Formats: sequence, structure tokens, C-alpha cells
Amino acid sequence: MTETLHYRLPWQSSSVYPGAHPGQMIGAGQLFKRHEPLIASPDPRRIDLRASVLDPFSSYRVRVYQQQSSVNVYLIADMSASMGYADKQQTLLRFLLTAAHSAFDYGDKFGFIGCTERIEHRWLLPAGQHLGRASALAKQLERLSFSGSANGLQNAAAFLPAERSLVFLLSDCHFPRPQLRAILGSLQGHDVIPLVLWNQHEYAALPNWGLISFQDMENNSTRTLFMRPALRQKIVTAYRQRQHDLKNTFRAFGSEPLFITEGYSTQTINRHLQQRAA
Repeated sequence: MTETLHYRLPWQSSSVYPGAHPGQMIGAGQLFKRHEPLIASPDPRRIDLRASVLDPFSSYRVRVYQQQSSVNVYLIADMSASMGYADKQQTLLRFLLTAAHSAFDYGDKFGFIGCTERIEHRWLLPAGQHLGRASALAKQLERLSFSGSANGLQNAAAFLPAERSLVFLLSDCHFPRPQLRAILGSLQGHDVIPLVLWNQHEYAALPNWGLISFQDMENNSTRTLFMRPALRQKIVTAYRQRQHDLKNTFRAFGSEPLFITEGYSTQTINRHLQQRAA
């Protein structure tokens, strides 16, 4: 059974379609928004007699309420070669299905943008409420061998709607920080939740002594190093500094990242979402 993501919006959706989130539209709802003249909102059932008596122009005043609205939920996924390492690809697939199911449970539309060297139409899923299409896409991705870089991330914003959407950015961020800043700059019109996938075997499971070969999965270059405690500690420290730098970059654009280092857990993501909405 797929668990549900409990995401809440700290802003009001501009969608005209009813949903589960605070909206800018007026309509069927429980939260009082304002009074309007009866001619502007012709619903006699909601005439406020007290407000009508106090109206200086002696017109009938009607109570109008804030409509709960839907929102577009998108997953922008890094599909570069480094995302094929260890369990990262499976984490991507599990989150894709979880996000899709959750969006449909909330009455929202779900879309997917997969990014490699460029954005290919076969890895695009326009926002909609068709769970079968999301499941079929996940099966295609499961058979795919990730390769190349994630340069397509810089063009992902062009495939998002103009209206503000909730965007999950899933990546290991193994690319230069200027590129990350360009990506986040292009997504500033949307609510971005960064999910950074790291695997501890990339740095924490290194031996203290011995020869070890490192391979860059995106350009296939290799390098052999003689491991020793001082070098191992230097690599671990570099990763910690990288994490600190990435957090500062995301925060500069108003987003708090979640680093997923110990395998996929919907509960961990939900705790992050709850802290974000608090």
C-alpha cells in the first residue's frame, strides 16, 4: 500500500478548481472572506442582515467564503548517471508513485519532468489526474539505465505552467553550484521543495587503508587513490562542507532542502513537510 505525503501550502492557490488547499477564489467553503453586494454575489441564502442594516447605501450585503482549491504538483527529477548509483533510482521511482497517489488523493493534478542531458518528451508527464499514466511511466523508468549529465534541469521551468505550482526537485546535486543557482532562479515563480539523494557508501564507507578506484559516472573518468586515514577524513569533511554549501544555496532562494541519506522513507519526508508548514 502506498503511503500518503501530507503536504500543506503556506500560500493560496489561484486555481479555480475546488480542492484541499487555501485558495484565492470565493465559493463553497467554511472560512469567511468578506462581504459583497447582493448584485455581485446573487445568493440570497447568505444575506447578512446585520451588515445590510449597517450599510450606508442601504443595500443588501452577502457573506462570501474562501474556496478550497486544487494545485498542480510536479516532480522534477535528475536522471543523470550518478542517480543510477546504489538505490537512488529506486528511491526516485518510489517517490514518483507516492507523490502521484498523494496528489490524486488530495484532488490535485500531478506532472513529471525527467531531466538528462536535455529534456525528452518521453520523460514528460503533463499535469493530470491519470494514475495509470504515472504508473506506466514508473515502469519505463525502472527499465532505464541512467546516463549522462543533468543539464536539462536548467530548462525544466519552461515545461511548468505559468500559475504557481508545488514542485519537488529530486536530485543528488552532483553538479556545480552556479548551475544549481541557475536552476533555482528559473523556478522562483513556484514553491520548490528540494530532496537531495545521497548514499552514505559514496563517502562514509571508504576504507582507512588500501588502493581504491573512483569513477565519475557521468564522464566515465577514473582515478586511483591510496587511501589512508587522513585522506578518508578529508573526503568526509569535503562532503560535509558540500552539504553546508548546498543548504546555503537553497536557503538563499527560500527553500529548505531535505537530505535523504539512509534510504527512502515517506515518514521522514512528511516530517520535513510538517516542519515546513509550521
